[in-house]
Order: sequence, then C-alpha cells, then structure tokens
Amino acid sequence: MSVTTFYLMIGALLASVFLFFKPIKVDIAETGELAQIELDRFVVHEVVPAGVKTILAGAHAKRFEDRYEVQELNLTDRSETHVENMQAKSGIYREPLISLRDDVRYARDDGITFETDSADYNQTSGEMKTNGPFVLWQAHDRIDGTDLVYNTKTGEVAARRIIGNYFMKDEK
Repeated sequence: MSVTTFYLMIGALLASVFLFFKPIKVDIAETGELAQIELDRFVVHEVVPAGVKTILAGAHAKRFEDRYEVQELNLTDRSETHVENMQAKSGIYREPLISLRDDVRYARDDGITFETDSADYNQTSGEMKTNGPFVLWQAHDRIDGTDLVYNTKTGEVAARRIIGNYFMKDEK
C-alpha cells in the first residue's frame, strides 16, 4: 500500500467521523437559580445579650441571594412579651416576611394557637395572615373561619365566615 492511499483512507475515515457522529450534549448543572448554601438537619440559635432570642430548626434549607427556603420549618421566637412558635412543612423567609405553607401551626405562650394550610407573617408589623380556612383555639374556646388576620403585638383578631364555640365561666 502506498503512502498516498494510506493518507486518503485516513482522510476518508476522519471525514466520515465528522459527518456521521454528532457530539453528545451534557448539562453539568440545572438551568435556573443555584443555592449559595444548603443545610440538612440543622438548628440555628440567635443569641442576644438577654439570652437566646430565636431558634430555627429544619430538615433542609437553601440560602439564595434574596431568601431562605426551609423544609420542615420549626421557628421559636422570643419577643419582648411572648414566646411564639411557628411550624410548617415548608417556609420561605424574605426579610421581613415569612411565608409558611402546608400544615401550618402557630402557638404562643399565652394559649393562643391556630392551624391552617398557609400563612404569611410580617415581622415588622407583627401581622399574621392566613389564606383560606383556619382553626384558632384559646383555652377551651374554638373559632373556625377563613382569612384570619392576627396581630401578634396587639392581640387583635379579624376573620371571615367565623363559627365559634365560646365557654363562659360561671361566677357565683
């Protein structure tokens, strides 16, 4: 075999590879937003001179540039007058708003508790709003309704379509 034939065969082989084989496209990362930090099974304590102010626990958290996303959120906050606890299957914290979704539970040390499917809490105003049905308890009293607006600073409650069971104390 001559050298010219050898080079022609190699050229034909390379041309066929170039024409018939296509490169494989590989995506190294998903398109979209990428979390800056991810945590699993975590507890964060915010300590101030007076003691522990906030405890945030969760199963999984992602920190993005403008928000935190937490799964199995459990947040305990000690304000000036009360200790509050909020739990939800998922939550998004975008300062000063906390959006809670799926199986939301709120409890306060003075006995007020409520459950709903979704709630938005504004830390600045202290206002908690639910979207849809809720159940609120205070001691033996129960209120069912929709679209609760509860101010954690003043204790004011407003809602729509409420049905309540209120037990009065018998004074003798």
